Amino acid sequence: MNINKSNVFERIAENANLYWPEFQLVAVALYDQNGAYLYNHPKYLSADKPYCFLIWNEKFNGANTLILYEGYPTAIVNLNYYKEMNSVYSIMVHELFHGFQYLKEESRFPDELAGMNYPLHKENIELRNRERRYLYQAGISTSREEKIDNMKRFVELRESRRKFIDHFLDYELFVETIEGPAFYVEFQANLHISNHSYSKLLETFSKGLLENKESSQFLRRSCYSSGFVICCLLNEFFSGWKDKFFTGNSTLYDILKQEVKHEFKEIDHINISSETLAIIENVNRDRLDMFTQFEHKEGYHLYLFGDMERETFDPMNTVVGKQRELHQNFINVLLNGTEYLIKQPVIAYYNSLNKLNKLNKLNKLHIVLPDKPVNRNGKVTIIGIGDIRGKLSEEDGSYYFRAE
Repeated sequence: MNINKSNVFERIAENANLYWPEFQLVAVALYDQNGAYLYNHPKYLSADKPYCFLIWNEKFNGANTLILYEGYPTAIVNLNYYKEMNSVYSIMVHELFHGFQYLKEESRFPDELAGMNYPLHKENIELRNRERRYLYQAGISTSREEKIDNMKRFVELRESRRKFIDHFLDYELFVETIEGPAFYVEFQANLHISNHSYSKLLETFSKGLLENKESSQFLRRSCYSSGFVICCLLNEFFSGWKDKFFTGNSTLYDILKQEVKHEFKEIDHINISSETLAIIENVNRDRLDMFTQFEHKEGYHLYLFGDMERETFDPMNTVVGKQRELHQNFINVLLNGTEYLIKQPVIAYYNSLNKLNKLNKLNKLHIVLPDKPVNRNGKVTIIGIGDIRGKLSEEDGSYYFRAE
């Protein structure tokens, strides 16, 4: 890709209102390991180019996401993930929409701790997989009557699930509300600049609704497709919903439910399929295997003890076990008033009395290092973390560090 000559941001600026009314654009950076092309940032404007080139720094952390760069909302897109500019274009629109949400002071965010601790109840999983099939059919059907019938069945099943998982259902609704519209504008942008037909692209964006095991294994990600299809249905049946979307506190699902005539019938008995039972067994086994693989990983195993607070982490890539969490990408912790960004897999432990770890309190980290930790003058140098004051000991080939 020849990004230097690309007018990609100008194209988005010209077309943004086609994807969402009054779509306000924040800054956006396209980056790789060499540097970042930063567009539309008030502190980095170029007189002769649509972008300002920056040397890479740790703010560009490998993800596609929204950050505050120099105090201004900035969408960032990792160019290493893409081979051609059309894909970059649609992903930029997606991340810029998250910037638009920031400008609109969006507050309907999910409780990520609830998502990490979402229960694997067999009744809920059985009904959830059924409802997702109805939502998929509502999206792809060409018959208006079939669409309406499938929407009705979708709503009725979803309403039946709340008695099994209570507030955990809200996690799904809020993820759909935040991510669904972002995938919707990504879809619209992709449709606008590609040769794909509406039906073919819709099927591609919706197919996650049929992936039953993955929907339980990767809960947050599974809500993207449901939120996207709800947006498509709202757009098809209830014109003007986008104009009012940022004016209230209703979730996407609440908006749809208000418009769909349905009858709530409490389900007395649910036949649990063998597929559902297998999904629960497989997901639990996969999670345990991930911890086991980490614990047997080659390298120098360091156990860091102390009163710590978890500041930030990647919820999509965090696996929860019994009083522990496997952070597969990174975790940012506060220790003795200093923040430490650990950009590698780590198991974080917390007190068993605090099941959902609402206060983000940690008491131990397990890290696997490529080199031995070094103790100098009361400080321990830990590769990838830095220098921490404390006491280091070794026992049976593992290292134990207690922060002071």
